[in-house]
Amino acid sequence: MSLEQARTWTIAASLALTCALMFFFFVAPSLGYPLEPPQALQLLEIILPLFLGYLGTASHFIFRPRFKDVQLTGRREQLGLLVRGPIYAFGVAMSGLLFAFGWSNRLAAPAGVGMSFETLSGSLAAALGLLAATTSVIVAYLFSASDPRGTAAADG
Repeated sequence: MSLEQARTWTIAASLALTCALMFFFFVAPSLGYPLEPPQALQLLEIILPLFLGYLGTASHFIFRPRFKDVQLTGRREQLGLLVRGPIYAFGVAMSGLLFAFGWSNRLAAPAGVGMSFETLSGSLAAALGLLAATTSVIVAYLFSASDPRGTAAADG
């Protein structure tokens, strides 16, 4: 994966996850998902800053590129894995977490066995922690690095 591909993928994934999560948390309470609207907004307040930070970093890069020499020779496979892997892991964790919360709190669920909102929000924070621990460093380098061929990514 080239630096430019990594940048594009990071931007696209951040936009897609931001839109999908906003849509889910805005709509889910009205469709019977076991969250009250204030709880759904509280979860968005936990999630959105991370992705908005990635998008803000990318936006800053587009309009004010600053380049450092970064050599990726022989490391392109690792870059692809580190760019995509944490996003995929977050997506799987969020899907499982939201399914488990919804299923354990459905109307037909036995009383007292549902996942609590506190467990949901704590687990969500843990999934975001995994994402932030890996992707934040990568985003900082991706949007401050030059193309390995020696041309500025914004020059294209």
